[in-house]
Amino acid sequence: MESKLTQDVGPLAAAASSFPMLVYDYEHGNPPEISQTVLSVSDGSMRTIRVPEMCDYTCLETQQGLMLMVDTASGSCWLWNPQTGEKTALPSMNGELPYQCRCLISDTTSSPPDSVSDDVDPPDSLVLVYDLTRPELLFCRIRRRRRGAFYYSESRDVIGALFSFADDPEPRLELVTFDAPLPTLAVDAPQLKATKSYLLESSRELFLVCLFYISSSIERIEEVGAYVMDFSKKEWCKVTDIGDAAFLLGPGPGCFAASCSAAEHGLKSGCVYLADDNNDLHIFDLKQGTRELVRPTQDIPSLSRVPFWLVPGARPPAEPELFQVSYRD
Repeated sequence: MESKLTQDVGPLAAAASSFPMLVYDYEHGNPPEISQTVLSVSDGSMRTIRVPEMCDYTCLETQQGLMLMVDTASGSCWLWNPQTGEKTALPSMNGELPYQCRCLISDTTSSPPDSVSDDVDPPDSLVLVYDLTRPELLFCRIRRRRRGAFYYSESRDVIGALFSFADDPEPRLELVTFDAPLPTLAVDAPQLKATKSYLLESSRELFLVCLFYISSSIERIEEVGAYVMDFSKKEWCKVTDIGDAAFLLGPGPGCFAASCSAAEHGLKSGCVYLADDNNDLHIFDLKQGTRELVRPTQDIPSLSRVPFWLVPGARPPAEPELFQVSYRD
């Protein structure tokens, strides 16, 4: 199936109903230009477009569907909703964007379930850029009431949590960590198992998805497991039923993971969708224990970066205030 290049697509508005989508960035022509081939996971359709925001600026995807856009020349940045084109300006970055990093935004689902009720304003939101190569965090707080939280993997068996408190006379941050050993496979096998883990939040709960590999080959996934955090015991509990949710996992060093409603977006409920470095898409049904391999219906040119997810997004928050925090092991 041939895909024609389309120039006048706006902020992906024409494809907004097809989210979530996998985006393949590639260069073409002389001098080279960047274009995007997008795969709609719900119906398998593909189209090649040119999104100016993704071609002219550095962009980082987030679990909430918003994109952090950075002008590398000026350092100016903003949050962008690719489904609507809505933008929220952020203060300029203090220095260059790290080469390997993740961007995450906390919202009401980032706080423990008993910390926020439905009849109060949502807590602070944190826009966070996490440098994957050094222990340094950059933050932009979105000014709201009460508390915001962000969870991340500090190491293999340690979870970190950053809380923002805005009700105090002076807004403050609190960083805490707790031990949470990575789950292992309880099977008898002569080979050791290596794992890759993805941390994500869904329905106000913290989940961990683990890929278990045969140690002799990182190409072969032996099993996929999903675990929910029991905060009272600080331990991961295996689950096979994640309800209507579909988990979206991305390739690359950042271990990007997000969650969305399967029924609302035409996906298979209770499944893990894994995009790999070979441009393939794996679908793991957690309850049935089945797996499916989906390959693009057209050849993907040489990519300028690993494929990334565009997930159904929220509205960008307002009134940002920038500050930096760093910590050392």
